[in-house]
This record gives sequence, structure tokens and C-alpha cells, in this order.
Amino acid sequence: MNNRVHIQEQQEKPLIVWQAHEGNLSGANIAMLEYIDALHATYRSHVILPHEGSMRKALAERNVPVTIIPQYGWAEIIPAGSYVKRIKRFIRTRIAVKAIEELLQQAKAAFVCTNTLVPFVAAKAAYKLGLPHVWWIHEYGEEDFGFSIGNGNASNAYANMQQWSKLIICNSDAVTKKFRTLLPAVQVERIYQPVSWRVRALQNAATEAEYLMFGQIVASKGHPEVLEAMALSAKEGHRVQLHIKGPCEDPVYIKRLHQLIAMHGLTEQVKIETGFFVKEEEMPKYKVLLIASRSEAFGRVIVEANKAGLRVVVKNSGGAPELVNETNGLLYTTTGELSAIFSRKTMLPNTGIRFNYNEATELQRLHHLLSSIA
Repeated sequence: MNNRVHIQEQQEKPLIVWQAHEGNLSGANIAMLEYIDALHATYRSHVILPHEGSMRKALAERNVPVTIIPQYGWAEIIPAGSYVKRIKRFIRTRIAVKAIEELLQQAKAAFVCTNTLVPFVAAKAAYKLGLPHVWWIHEYGEEDFGFSIGNGNASNAYANMQQWSKLIICNSDAVTKKFRTLLPAVQVERIYQPVSWRVRALQNAATEAEYLMFGQIVASKGHPEVLEAMALSAKEGHRVQLHIKGPCEDPVYIKRLHQLIAMHGLTEQVKIETGFFVKEEEMPKYKVLLIASRSEAFGRVIVEANKAGLRVVVKNSGGAPELVNETNGLLYTTTGELSAIFSRKTMLPNTGIRFNYNEATELQRLHHLLSSIA
């Protein structure tokens, strides 16, 4: 294809401006990259980041432009604290909204998308300009649903979301049901997220351990409960190997986990590595992905594990249980049930892994939803 024609075709695609909640490859940002990949044939993308970080490199690999707009927070959501801090937050928010408005006008955006519930400023800017805004909710937990834990008035936030947004897309049945109840005045839909798995040495990968907990290492991900279940299993003579890998900005929490590992006598069984890891390089080294999060979503990581050929063990806390069946893993509810899996009293399925949804169908629905609000 003539390069000039190719460039013209690219420029004729509608533009989605995405607002990321942070500048690094967090789970929500990785999810956003997957949607950018899935929509690439139909839409161009431009991403707003609040600061520099590892996300820029991932976007550069996709030729996706980036704009840094620093220090945004919750528009119209005034946090508790000193009067000076509230004034500073108010001013920063106003500056960010204005900067995003200017970007949307200059870039001629067709849609504005926000990848978690943290940043409200892009939603407000889109509303002021009459552009359709879409919220993509990948988890329903403390780390993503900021205003529910003291950073603002939740009822005001719900009102703003319904006023400013045309569509809210959730990642599991549980989260969809919750938000249809919370936000009855806006369209709320469930889309199982497409995952663009880049195959890397799936064949004959050396197994480092049986179980892997992969992703952000924070208190809401359930590590202490998993260690307790491992200790119960060890008392019965069944010892499994677990690796915990992912980014962590809380050295106190890491110290607590090491203390629990020592207290339960699991030093030879559990290994913790902090930092950002490439999922395609790490997952094939393990047999089972363990998800013990208290947040309600994480459908993406279940799909990633399936594509890597892993079984999954998932805590049934609302997190896309419909994606786990007899072909790809097990759900558990209590520490005792997890211990029974570790002890092999409850056996993981030995059937072939397959998806219990169709990605092509999900993509068709996604394109239809975006077209319907254009």
C-alpha cells in the first residue's frame, strides 16, 4: 500500500482519547492496552498520562501518541483535609480539565474513555464539549474506586458519572449488576475483554513452581489468606510451591508477608519478587494461576492464563466466576476450600482448556456499543 494512502486511512479513523489513572503498567493500564489493540483496526488512540512511567514505552511500541497532564484527581470531589490542600486540589483539577478540553479540541476526538474510576477530569471535559464518554471498569475495589474510601462524596460521584457518561463497560457479570443498580440513569454493559496474547516460549517452558500469584502486590489481593491455606495444607503433609510476582509500592506490606511466611514455616515454599514483569514470559513457567483478590473483576487475567495454557484457582468474591468452569480451573470461597485444593483433596480439572465465551462476538458487541453512542 502506498505510504501516503496508509497515513490518510489512519487519519480518517475516529480518534479515542484515553485517560489513564497512572503512568506505569498497572493492571488497569494493561487492560487499556488490550482494548487499544483490539480496536486498532477501527479507531486511532491518544493517551493522557498523569506522569512519566513505563506506560509510555508500551504506547510507543504501538505508535500511540501520549500527552502528560500532571496532578489530576477527582473533578468536583473535594477531599477531606486542610483548607489549603483542598484549594490546591481544586486548582489542579481545574487546570487539568482545561488542558484536556484543549487536547480534545485540537486532536478532534470522537470519544473519550477513562480506564478506571479514579480520574474524573476527562469525563467532565468530554461533557463540557458534548463528546461521548465511556468508563471502562476493570475492577471494583478500593484501589480503583477511590471516592468510596474517603476521598469524596460517593453520591456526588454517582450523580456526576451518570450525567457525564454515555456508557459504562464492566468486565464481569457481578460488576455489571452492581453498577446497573448504582447508576440506573446510564447504560451499563458487560464486555469480556479481548486479550492479545503474544506467544513466547509456551512449549517446553521450565516450571519454576506450581502456583503463581501475578500482578500488583497490595493488601486487597489476598496474599495472607493464601499463606494461611498453604500452612493448613503443610500440616497435613502437602506442600506446594508458590511464587508471588508483581509491582509493589508498600515495603511495609512486603515485610508483613515475609513475616507471615516465616511464621507459617513456608520459607522453602514461597518466593516473592517485586517489579514489573512481562506476563508472556512469566506465566508459561507455572501450572496454575492463583487469584485471591477481594476486588470484583479480573476477568482479563483468567483469560491470559487460559491462553498460556494454565489452570486457574479463583476466589469467588464476585470476580468473573462465569469465566471459570470445569475446563480451566476451580472457584473457592473459604481458606479451608483453598487448603483442600493445595492438599489435592479437591482436584484441578484434567480436561482441555477452552474459553467459555467467544472473543469475536465480544468485539462485535463492543464495536456496536461504541457506534450506538457516537
